[in-house]
Amino acid sequence: MSDLTTTVRTICLMAAGIGFLENITSGTKLRTRMEFILKLVLAAAIAAPFVSGSFDLSDISINSIAEAEDYTDIYQQELAAQTGQNISDVLSAQLKAAGIAVENIRTEVNISQDRSISINKVIVEAEEFDAAARLIRESLGQETEVIDGNG
Repeated sequence: MSDLTTTVRTICLMAAGIGFLENITSGTKLRTRMEFILKLVLAAAIAAPFVSGSFDLSDISINSIAEAEDYTDIYQQELAAQTGQNISDVLSAQLKAAGIAVENIRTEVNISQDRSISINKVIVEAEEFDAAARLIRESLGQETEVIDGNG
């Protein structure tokens, strides 16, 4: 891995040097010759680890397809959780604006493959549950399942 780091540092320094010398020698005959020589040195610096055989790519791990699918599942779960939290926050603000005190509100959502969001249920802990449920159904639709979290 240190060979890779050294190679990257060398390439970066060479590229910076080429840019610096191009700025210094702009508008002169020396510029094209200097640019050609430095680009040859840069090409040699890039090729050196491959030619010498000291460049080993075994240190760099590439995720397998199974791991990528795991990441996709994790992303989908986190997206659904964050979406549910955002909807809960909006509903909580609506209930508060209507004068309904809410202790806790949790929204369970499902995000399908076509990225459409369906709200499975809303669990509300409030003293005025019936008023809260009515307002939530007005906001989300009458078919929305609203559950009393107080039991």
